[in-house]
Amino acid sequence: MSEVIFHSIGYIKSPFKNVEDVPKAEIDAKKYEGQLVIDERYLESMADMKVNEEYLLLFYFHECKEYKQTVPLKGIGPLTALFSTRAPCRPNPIGVSNILITDIKENIITFKGVDMLDNTPILDIKKVFK
Repeated sequence: MSEVIFHSIGYIKSPFKNVEDVPKAEIDAKKYEGQLVIDERYLESMADMKVNEEYLLLFYFHECKEYKQTVPLKGIGPLTALFSTRAPCRPNPIGVSNILITDIKENIITFKGVDMLDNTPILDIKKVFK
């Protein structure tokens, strides 16, 4: 297999410092607000982003050290095959979350939908088209 290398475009400011505190369901994550701190060299890439729009946020689960192929569903439910869950520790620990932009000031994007740890590296942001 070939090696794949990603570079962070910024990081996430989240109210969650411990894995145990992070919401396990998307519906619960929508209650929490966080910030994306984007490297200023990507300001031009942010030019058309707007408040009240939805985006897919791709990020790196930087705290995951190993994974299991069967995990408890939502951390507490029946054992379920990894690829049928949203468990953070995976062969490639890449996370994806649906977020709603609530404010943009320069390179700081405030959003709802926080289900990641503080200081999580951001890999990419993609607009949701409906």
